[in-house]
Amino acid sequence: MSEINTVQGGELSPLDNVTRTSEFWLRVSTIYFGYKATQLRALAAQVSGWNSDRIKSDLWDPQQEKAASQMYNLCVDLRGFYLKAGQFLGARGDFVPEQICRKLSLLHDQVPPMPAAQVRAVIEEELGNVPMDQVFEWIDLDNPLGSASISQVHKAKLKPLPGQQYSSSLGWWKRPLGFFFPFLRNRKNQIGDVTAAVAIADSSSSSTAPGTINRSALALVPVGNPPVDLTLAWQQAPTDGIVAVKVQYPNALPTMSLDLSNLRVLAAFLSKTELKFDMLNAVDELSKQIRLEFDFRREARIMDAVARHFEGQSDKIVVPRSVPTMVTPRLLVMNYLDGVPITRMKDQIAFQNLSEATKRLAAKRILSRVAEAYGRMILINATFQADAHPGNLMVMKGGRIGVIDYGQSKRLPDWERAQFARLILALDSGNERAVSKALDNLGVVTERDDTEIKAEMARGMFDTTGKVDPFDPESPIKKMGITTFPADMFFVLRVVQLLRGLQDGMGINDFSSAQQWKPFAEVALKQLGDLGVLDENKENKKSHGDPAPPAAASLTLAMFTKPLE
Repeated sequence: MSEINTVQGGELSPLDNVTRTSEFWLRVSTIYFGYKATQLRALAAQVSGWNSDRIKSDLWDPQQEKAASQMYNLCVDLRGFYLKAGQFLGARGDFVPEQICRKLSLLHDQVPPMPAAQVRAVIEEELGNVPMDQVFEWIDLDNPLGSASISQVHKAKLKPLPGQQYSSSLGWWKRPLGFFFPFLRNRKNQIGDVTAAVAIADSSSSSTAPGTINRSALALVPVGNPPVDLTLAWQQAPTDGIVAVKVQYPNALPTMSLDLSNLRVLAAFLSKTELKFDMLNAVDELSKQIRLEFDFRREARIMDAVARHFEGQSDKIVVPRSVPTMVTPRLLVMNYLDGVPITRMKDQIAFQNLSEATKRLAAKRILSRVAEAYGRMILINATFQADAHPGNLMVMKGGRIGVIDYGQSKRLPDWERAQFARLILALDSGNERAVSKALDNLGVVTERDDTEIKAEMARGMFDTTGKVDPFDPESPIKKMGITTFPADMFFVLRVVQLLRGLQDGMGINDFSSAQQWKPFAEVALKQLGDLGVLDENKENKKSHGDPAPPAAASLTLAMFTKPLE
């Protein structure tokens, strides 16, 4: 990542501001006019008698490959919000061309990291200019667990307290597969535990459950500003001391703000020339939400609350907990989740010597647990991880799902949650009239009032059995013309899009998120009672009255993913 200078107050320097903006527009223009040129060549080829297959193979496929590399390089070189947009598109295999989706999917867990010296500087500054070895026995600065748009995460081991002994923990991956997964030797148990076979992690140690610590010689070791209390830290840390350390990039906030300003201009241009709908409100909503990501103290509070919510489902779903006294605005130390990114799950399943039916069952079990995690968060807990992309999902020992990164989180108002629950029940029932009414009550306003098309549109947006392609002129979204869309629902849409992308990537074609979420919708309505009935008070109008287009602001780059009309 290139160095970016700041002026007083943490803003980008005027030179970096101009340089970054110019670089963005130069690259975007190159991609845009590349598509326009291919469009003209395709038109000429069609006039010359080329068939559609030849036009695709000789003109559009090479252009998609070229654009994929250009987009990837833009995201990696400039990072900031462009990286987040690329991650979103890399998970949209349902409508993004295969070449671009394949290339951008690398952004989920293969982003070039921040240099180790910069990481050390941020950590020690957040610890009050105290050397890291007073807090960590070791920390792997050279090989981050993951790199994202505003931060990266490193594996570390807490410094033990005087007289403290770590719990013994052999690397479970070293044990014979048949011994550790007896169901592989016992056909009778294969169905229930098959997903454990895909959770073979790459690391050489595994963290144990938090809770039990050696209290033989607890001592207060004050460091940092405010001081880090290792005694309190060890009360929440895993017994082997292994933690994940999340570090914010220097100057991340001013960089992201500049990126969003550029994307706002691009959104205005595309709305008028290519996509034919207003995207400015979506960019503005994302801008407000993203600014909340830069205080890791807020993220820790939300993450801990969600973790408490899932305590009863720890055999299926796991959320990390923050380590007390080791959270600052730019540093978050949390329990380490030992597993593999879900993006590698398909390869892990393929590696196993299992039947095709069993592999399919394993994939579907994993997908069901991801859906359950989000269904519980959205409909029961009301607070959910809103940065839904595959890079934030881990497959752990026993087929458990780890959900990480709570910087971008949303809480649905009770009224809106009740209306969404009713929509889920209507989608599961297949009653088109009920679906249309539920969509109206949720606050979605359309230019037309066609029950059948509206129900098809709702299924494409809120259930994985449907499809939504904003570029298809026959899309129900284009036919209906959405004029008002509840802002909070953008983030629910991202969850459904995540599930649909995972479903397509796993080759599963019989999975319904509405069916998966039905039990949680029923629980939500029991909790909320009469809130399922429309109540036009001021708070409710505010919660669903923000006009916005039917796709997340990441569509500011999505125009490059299909031949322009």
